[in-house]
Amino acid sequence: MADSSLILIVGAPRSGTTWLAKIVDSHPDVLYRHEPDETLPSPEPLTADALPALLERWAADRSGRTAGKRPFFPKSFQSGWARALRGLIAGSVSAAYRLPAPLAAWGRVPIPDLLRDPPPRVAIKSVRWAMGAALLARTQPASRIIFILRHPCGQVASVMRGAQQQRFDLRTEGTDMPFDEASTVAFAAAHGVDDRTFQALPDAAKYAWNWRAFNEPAYAALAPLPNVHVVLYEALCTEPTALSRRILKFADLDWDAQTQDFLARSTMHQGQAGYYAIFRNAVAAAENWRKTMPPDDQAAVRSVTSGSPLSRFWPDLMMMSP
Repeated sequence: MADSSLILIVGAPRSGTTWLAKIVDSHPDVLYRHEPDETLPSPEPLTADALPALLERWAADRSGRTAGKRPFFPKSFQSGWARALRGLIAGSVSAAYRLPAPLAAWGRVPIPDLLRDPPPRVAIKSVRWAMGAALLARTQPASRIIFILRHPCGQVASVMRGAQQQRFDLRTEGTDMPFDEASTVAFAAAHGVDDRTFQALPDAAKYAWNWRAFNEPAYAALAPLPNVHVVLYEALCTEPTALSRRILKFADLDWDAQTQDFLARSTMHQGQAGYYAIFRNAVAAAENWRKTMPPDDQAAVRSVTSGSPLSRFWPDLMMMSP
C-alpha cells in the first residue's frame, strides 16, 4: 500500500497539520493514516534500507488512533455500505476508550478499511517525523511531502493553552515542558543561549526556542528538494481554495468537489470551536492569538524568533530583527 507515491504531511504540533491532512484526505483517491509514528515509532537512526518496511507498517496500521480520525469521506476504492459500516465500527472503537474493563478492550480492535480496490494513494500525517521526511523525499522522488509552517506566536499560544489544559503528555520526565526539552536546550546552546540562561527564560521564550528547534532544521532539509511543498498556515486560512488547489496539484491529485465542500465546511464554522476541532472560522483561528496571547508572551516569542531565518515569512517578526 505504501509505495513510492506516498503523500506525507508534516509540521510542528499545533501548526495546522491535521486540517491540512484532512484537506488531502478529502480527495476520494486517498487512504489516510493519522500519526502512525505515535504508536509505531520510527527507528533511530533511520536508514534508506529500513524506510520501505516502516512505511508499509504505517500504511497497514488500522488502530483506532491511526485509522479512526474523523471526518470520514467517501472513497473511490470503497463502497457506500463499506463506508457506513466502517464509520460505525470506528465510532464504537472510539467510544470504547471511555468504557470500564473488559468492554474497553474493544478500543484495541483494528478498524477495517473494507476496500474493494487498492487505494491509488496513501497519505500519512506526522508532527514528529520532519527529518525522516527529508530522507523519504531524497530516496523516493515520486513521493510528495507537504510541510506546514505557522507563525511562532500562533503556534506557541496554542501549545501553551493545551499545556495549561493538560492536554499533552510530558515528553521528558522531570520537565514541565510538553516537548523534548533536551534537544531544544541543545539547539538554543548552539545559538549562544546556555542551559542556565535557557532555564531562566519565561515559558513563552522556551516554547519559541522549541519552535525554532523543530522548524529551522526541518525547513533547511526539506525546502530545497523538488518534491517538497512548503505551506504557510496563515496563507492557507486566508486563501483556502487557491492554496488547496495548488497543494493537490503538487500531490498529483485532481481537484474534486468533495474537497471544495470540505473546505467550505471547515473554514466558515461559526461559534465556539474545540481545541482539536477541524471545523472553525479559519481566518479568526489564524489571528486569534493576537487578541488572546498576553503581550509579554508575544514579546518573549518575538525576541527569540526575530533572529530566525524563517522570520522572513512574517513581516511583523522581521520588524524586530537587528
